[in-house]
Amino acid sequence: MAKRSKTIRSKRQNLQERKRRETRMRWIRIVGLFILVAAALGIFGFFRNSSAPSVDAPTEVMAGNILGPVDAPVRIVEFGDLGCPACRQWHNAGIKERLLAEFEGQISFTFRHFPVITRDSPQAAQAIQCAAEQDGFWQYHDYVYEQTPLAALSNSDLKGYALAIGLNGGEFGQCLDSGKYKDYVSRDQSAAVAAGARGTPAFYINGEIVSFSYEGMAAKIEQLLDS
Repeated sequence: MAKRSKTIRSKRQNLQERKRRETRMRWIRIVGLFILVAAALGIFGFFRNSSAPSVDAPTEVMAGNILGPVDAPVRIVEFGDLGCPACRQWHNAGIKERLLAEFEGQISFTFRHFPVITRDSPQAAQAIQCAAEQDGFWQYHDYVYEQTPLAALSNSDLKGYALAIGLNGGEFGQCLDSGKYKDYVSRDQSAAVAAGARGTPAFYINGEIVSFSYEGMAAKIEQLLDS
């Protein structure tokens, strides 16, 4: 009887030890998997950030997209969408003009594309770059935000706006229909995502995201100019 009890205890201890080993191995696998995932995410983040287009590098944008000195010490970048109601409201509030006047010669303002609001937004972004070829970027930009119905961005609408501001309609239409600036717009969108933009408009001053109130932007500009 004593021998049988001893055998039962031995089996129970072996079973408990096997369960403990299995538990340890399971935790080792879980921890190992966690470390591998964390390392993979870290490597992905490094390469994504190291290869992401710069928010405010002048080489990333056409010259016509920039107002003010290209080498200004303070660089404001807007990621916007021609079909965006909030972008339109911000523009019509006159904040850009007020900042450029107040800090004349010390800041630049760049418009980049984050066409995510309407299905026609990517084509509208390409259209305004076609306008830039005829030195009409800001004229086209202002006309769309000030003179047209919200999100009226069909192909025929976009071509009509070019004619309305006096651009060469044939050259503009050929440019737009060719998809010449599709990759350009996609690169801007990638830069917006990499910079953490979650909607439009998104504003950056010297690469740092900021609020789009006049007071907040002016305070940040003054801080940078005083530093």
